[in-house]
Formats: sequence, C-alpha cells, structure tokens
Amino acid sequence: MHTSLKIAVASVCSLPGDVEGNLKKIGDIARSAAQSGCEFLLTPEMSASGYGGYPEVLATAEEAGKGPIFSGLKKIAEESGLTVAAGFAEKEGEKNYIAHYCVFPDGNFCVTRKHRVTPAEFPLTPAVRLYYDETEEIGYVYEGEERFTLFTVKGIPCAIVICADWGIKDILGKLQRRGVRFVMLVTGAGGKREDRYSLAELRDKNNAELRKRYLAEMQHCNPDGMLFECLDRNMAFACCNLVGFDGKKYYHGGSGKIVGSNGELLFSLPGIPVIENMRSVFGFAQVDLDI
Repeated sequence: MHTSLKIAVASVCSLPGDVEGNLKKIGDIARSAAQSGCEFLLTPEMSASGYGGYPEVLATAEEAGKGPIFSGLKKIAEESGLTVAAGFAEKEGEKNYIAHYCVFPDGNFCVTRKHRVTPAEFPLTPAVRLYYDETEEIGYVYEGEERFTLFTVKGIPCAIVICADWGIKDILGKLQRRGVRFVMLVTGAGGKREDRYSLAELRDKNNAELRKRYLAEMQHCNPDGMLFECLDRNMAFACCNLVGFDGKKYYHGGSGKIVGSNGELLFSLPGIPVIENMRSVFGFAQVDLDI
C-alpha cells in the first residue's frame, strides 16, 4: 500500500515554565502548517514546558493526559486538524520524566519517555534503569530494556526518539525490527553564548576566524549518513531542535530536517546560530512510503 504524509517540523523558541507562551507559538505554527496542507506537526524536546531541569520547568510537570499542556495541545490538534507532537515534563508519583506527547485531532494521545537524562536535565528522571562506565556520563540502556511507544499515522508505523536516546546502541535497527517506518528525532539542548554569533560579530570583516567557523557550520549541516540510512532501511526520518535564548543559560541552535525513504533530502533547516535571527520557524515536506 502506498501512502504519504505531509509533515511539518518546527524549531520553536520555548521558554522554561512559560506554558501559555510556548503553546501559543506551537498553535500559531500549527495553523500555518494546516493552511499549507500539512497533517502532522513535530516540535522539539520539551517544546511546551521549556527545556532543562529548572524549577520553572519542574513546576509544569503533569500527569499524562491530565494537565494544561495536554489540554492546550488537544485544542490545537482539534482546531488545526493536525496530529501534534510536543515535549513536556511528565509527572508520575514522585518522579518527573522528559516526555513527548503525540496528540491526534480526535483527542486520543500517546506518550514517549526519554530513557537517558543529561546532567543539564537533572533532577528529571531517566525512564529506564541505566548502567555507567568511564566512557559515558549519561548512562547506557540495558540491552532489551528500551521502551519506545509506537503509533500509527495514516497507516505509517512511527516512533519518536528524544535527544540523547539517539545514542542507544543500534537504535535504528531496533526500531526497524519493531516495524517502524518513520523515525522522528526531537532535541532540545543548545549551546552557550560563546557558541553563537551576533550580527555585529559576523559583519566584522576583520574577524576572519569567526566567519570561517560560521561558514563551516552552515556548509556541514546537510550532508550526513541519514540519507543512506533511510535509503538502505526504506525508512523516513524527521528531526527538529529548539531555537533561541532561554533567558537563562542556553542559546538553542534551531535545526530541522526531513528525509524520505529513497534517500531524498526533502527539507533542511541548517540552524540559526545568529542571535538576532533566532525565532520560531517551520518547514514541511511530503513523505511517501510503501507500507
């Protein structure tokens, strides 16, 4: 069976704890994406809550399907007709997880939790038990204990991978063996001020080293192994990252990509490292698959 899905990926400028403002940005993009004929909107890790282990983020934690973030996303999905995927802090008992909603236009939803938590995200909790050695501060997932939530959109088996979970050994192979045909990677963590550029810095023709570094970043962003991974595995791939200064510490990079199952680079946002240019932005493409 041949099927297609028109997906939008959004680099959202989310602030820690600003649920109302973050949902407004997601809703604005959803409306624009719907007007462009899209059917699915993918937004970054912790896009609705804001990124990190800040107290403001922890204060937004909600039980899955029972809180203002879910209510807001449900309304966005219903009004736009899109399936909307957005990140939040999920509360279960005494634990708070990094998680990602996938909310369908009919109000149904599913949640994926992040397995591996980085130091910047503590005290948020890993979703599975981990083991550690001297090579990895984030921790490793025990073989066979991966817990991915699979869902279907227009007959396409999908899965969302949250940031550091991309480092799980043989992640694409494991998802492929479970029947997944569309892998969506959402990321959040960004760089610091010294990793970014101001317009004044870029316009300084005497700062040749900085200009060289900026150009190298822009040229390096597109060619990568996902083109061949998708071609060889007959899978599609999409990813997106938060963008902008969080008002505290991070200047998120804001990149996004959509790759088709024939190895086509259907859309690419290389990132927005220039501080004055950092803003929420989205792009879209139609992905075709034979299921």
